[in-house]
Amino acid sequence: MLKSFVTALATIALTISTTAACFAAAAAENIKVSYAVLSAAYMDHVTAMEKGYFRDEGLNIEVLRMGGGVATPALLSGQIHFSSSAGSSLSAAVRGGPVKIVYTNLSRPSYSLVATNPSIVSAKDLVGKKVVINSFGDTGHLATILYLKKYGINPSSVLFITVGRNEVRLPALMSGMVDATPLAPRELVKLGLQKQNVLADLGKEIQLVWNGVAVSSKLLVENPALVERFLRAIVRGREYARRNRDETIAIIGKHDPSPIEGLRADYEVTKSSMTDEGWLPDDILREEVNIRAELTKVAVPANPLGMYDYSIVKKIYGQLKANR
Repeated sequence: MLKSFVTALATIALTISTTAACFAAAAAENIKVSYAVLSAAYMDHVTAMEKGYFRDEGLNIEVLRMGGGVATPALLSGQIHFSSSAGSSLSAAVRGGPVKIVYTNLSRPSYSLVATNPSIVSAKDLVGKKVVINSFGDTGHLATILYLKKYGINPSSVLFITVGRNEVRLPALMSGMVDATPLAPRELVKLGLQKQNVLADLGKEIQLVWNGVAVSSKLLVENPALVERFLRAIVRGREYARRNRDETIAIIGKHDPSPIEGLRADYEVTKSSMTDEGWLPDDILREEVNIRAELTKVAVPANPLGMYDYSIVKKIYGQLKANR
């Protein structure tokens, strides 16, 4: 099976290289893409950059460091072409923003919900406590809310504090100013937290549109070929990353200064969180739209599935299957 899949990738790569020759005559097209951080969670993108898959598509990627709260307005205004903060973009779509989720790489968050307050040993102990997150409506926030709701805890009984970025959130946690936070594997390793501090492995508890690609509806309508080229490079990066562990960890390490133990842990958890082919079934998509509508206090959209368009990534994976 692996041999046939690799053969399929090689076949498509040959086709792409032929197409790339056409692009070579002209300058590569510059596109802007936002990333909260270039960690293992984005190893499909990072690998596509390092292996030259974007270049094969005639694309020159300008990396912009933005969390979802900043990236989504930039996407809607046309300042960037693609946002990797699919979760934040989905929240905007629920509120009526003209944006589409075109690819979902991860559906199970790699966060562990961690408490530094020794009196917190279960979900119910979070009532009245302070939980620090990067931004309202981001994946860490939503994952924590879904976890609380699963165990019958009203999220409004927990005080969520936003700090904007990890550089502020982690010191706030360790100082004792807040009681808990969702942490990625590399952050657990970095902070040296012990197992008894972990309340829940959120990836085992819930499922959501965690990580992927969002585009403006305008770009998708006016230039679907660009979206396809971008996604094809990512799919190549994704399939390389999930099949070449050590090489991919080394690539991630060029962008993420975390200790190697943290990178390895991050890689394994991220790989286990991947969707099969870059999309999710309708029932999960509908449920998440309902939850986000409740979170943002808006009416549930009449067409919840209208915020997603997986047709291009399904086409790309269909081509892979046809060539196996």
